[in-house]
Amino acid sequence: MVKPRQLTLALDASQASGSIALFEGESLLYASYFNVSITHSETLMPQLDAALKLTGFAPAEVSKILLANGPGSFTGLRIGLATAKGIAYANRCPLKAFSSLKLAALPRMHCGKNILSVIDARMKEVYAALWDEELNLIHGPEVCPPQAILDWDFDNVWLIGDGSHILPADDRFKSLHPNSLGYVPAIGLYTLDLLSELDDVYDFASLADLQPFYLRDFSAQIQRNN
Repeated sequence: MVKPRQLTLALDASQASGSIALFEGESLLYASYFNVSITHSETLMPQLDAALKLTGFAPAEVSKILLANGPGSFTGLRIGLATAKGIAYANRCPLKAFSSLKLAALPRMHCGKNILSVIDARMKEVYAALWDEELNLIHGPEVCPPQAILDWDFDNVWLIGDGSHILPADDRFKSLHPNSLGYVPAIGLYTLDLLSELDDVYDFASLADLQPFYLRDFSAQIQRNN
């Protein structure tokens, strides 16, 4: 009896540029960035369709989904989660959501220092979290002005993420260019899954309740409240 192919879809639409990856078992089959200069909604599904066709899979064969669920782009988070939920509902497969800040910190895991991951939150703010080198959370996550990070209790950290350049200069930072590591972020979701203690189960109630991790109100709501 031929065993069914086990296909994992990893998806990150939380940032300015999105990425997807496909794994069969432990093997990486496909990984790419997708251009979001138009909108996530017009680029995500065509990229996913192309990836499935190239690797010879049908959408119904996706057996697990890994998602970067924020903080990040409000539009990207909603579209990414809606896409992931739609596939999970249709295929009755598990959907596991991970922090975008933890995903950003992943490349510096086991590199001898604590890790400060920073994502550009726009409106002169950043999303930030401080991790130890095992990716255990030390401080945050928070959304705050860049200057406020300097008041956190840390010393000699790796600084990484697409908001790194926004922070004021500080001798405690070991900075890395956010695009210097040469890996597609969605691939990192597979590693976070290996580190995770979450079970691979399909749970309709949990899936229905899952929401993006915004960390702050939608910008249009902020403007109305002001």
